[in-house]
Amino acid sequence: METFGIIGMIFGLGAMGIVYELKKTVETLKKDVEELKERAEK
Repeated sequence: METFGIIGMIFGLGAMGIVYELKKTVETLKKDVEELKERAEK
């Protein structure tokens, strides 16, 4: 049973890392979209 706990912990940490990377990517994309909108208006 202990091995399942360790595997679960590693999986949980990995998932948290993936979520963090996705949030950073989304923030970057939002900034890019804002810049493109500003350029399009000029």
